[in-house]
Amino acid sequence: METFTKDDLVYEYKWSHYEKDDPKISGIPDTSTFNRKEGWQTLYIINHLTNHLAWDVNSFGEKIEKMIHDQLPEEISNQKDTIQWIKENWAN
Repeated sequence: METFTKDDLVYEYKWSHYEKDDPKISGIPDTSTFNRKEGWQTLYIINHLTNHLAWDVNSFGEKIEKMIHDQLPEEISNQKDTIQWIKENWAN
């Protein structure tokens, strides 16, 4: 399956070190904190959604990144709520 990569991102991010099994970048999205300014966390959300919902990974991933960067309300701060917000606001 094709994935969205660091090179595909449009915006600038911080790139912290995470262990491979860190829940912020692996597993099933949960109530783990989500930092929209952290590149690995943004890629995790994009790839989770593209793996489950997208046919065209690049255009789908670009739209998700822009939604997170430009529109995601500040009060949304965990993975589950971020994904739910993206699904609810996809058509906007």
